[in-house]
Amino acid sequence: MSFLKCDPIVFVIENDYEILVVGEKKGIFSINVQGKAYYSDNSGVLNSEKNFAKIRIPQKVLDRAKKYFVVFREAIDRKGYFSIMGEPETLKYSFKPLTKTENIKIYHIADVHYCFDIATKTASYFGDDTDLFIFNGDIGEVETEEHYLATIKFVAEITKGNIPTIYTRGNHDARGKLAEYFTDYYPANGKNLYYTFSVGCLKGIVLDCGEDKKDDHHDYNYPNLSVYGGVNNFSDYRQREYEWLKTVDIEKGSLPFLAISHISPVMATNRKGSAGDIEHVCYSAWNEELERLGVKYMLCGHLHDSYIVEKDDERNIIPHTYPVIFGSRLSNVKYEKDGMKCGQFFGAAIIVNPNEIEVAFTDNEHKILDKVHVIKI
Repeated sequence: MSFLKCDPIVFVIENDYEILVVGEKKGIFSINVQGKAYYSDNSGVLNSEKNFAKIRIPQKVLDRAKKYFVVFREAIDRKGYFSIMGEPETLKYSFKPLTKTENIKIYHIADVHYCFDIATKTASYFGDDTDLFIFNGDIGEVETEEHYLATIKFVAEITKGNIPTIYTRGNHDARGKLAEYFTDYYPANGKNLYYTFSVGCLKGIVLDCGEDKKDDHHDYNYPNLSVYGGVNNFSDYRQREYEWLKTVDIEKGSLPFLAISHISPVMATNRKGSAGDIEHVCYSAWNEELERLGVKYMLCGHLHDSYIVEKDDERNIIPHTYPVIFGSRLSNVKYEKDGMKCGQFFGAAIIVNPNEIEVAFTDNEHKILDKVHVIKI
């Protein structure tokens, strides 16, 4: 029997991978690549009092090896002296690095909201030819550890521990009792969920807008109680993100530079003047930096629809020069006693080449919505 609850997930962040492993028991996890062990530690002390670990490895190391070993030792009784630890257990995984310079196949999904069964079918569009997966926010919930585990199992079932994966936070991921622990499970730049990334010859930036309304937003006819109850400070967080954006300088790759964000900062909502139409000044400043960096296209979710917004689209709130691809759509949604039941789910199948990208919005039966869109870069 495996000591893991599910396959690992190989997250992409900066020039590294962060491999997430979740075990059946508490103990020490390590990732062994070409004879070198990589650990999750706290100032040199190996983490043993939890059943998961997020372990960072330089991309070039794993790309070269194309395989890794997950090693586990159960923490039977950790003490100040003479701790009792289990014998090492090992599982081997193959890995498929992104080595292509053209015809790169990316599958993007967002806003799954626990519709795991049909979303799994949707994400299998490219099959074994998938080069990169992007899970762009609001995949599950973050109220309990069980919520985290259910979402991790879903992602692991799709990626199988051998495909590079980008994972971002959505606005629903900022809600709930355990929302503050999001960075323990998913890739993060310290405690921040915005960062640059490079995977193969593809380079880009991950943004994090946080919630979709103001921190003190009043709604639902409760004039003296904010929706979020005073638990957020995203206004300052977005400003810190802007200050960080001003420091970013990335050497351009051979492929179009990509931005990923659950909420699009240049079109945070499709209803101008609504509660989600916020942060015009801050998001405009973000966009100036994205233009400086040479972003060629942006992948977003949040709006629960599948379409492309070009620079001259009347729906734009903040002017921009790059297309924004909204690549998630829920259809035939029914609400039953046991929660939400989805009849159809769309994601975005993207093929990247040096001078153009192809985008097809595909459903859980691998049918294409409307047509394949070709965007010249």
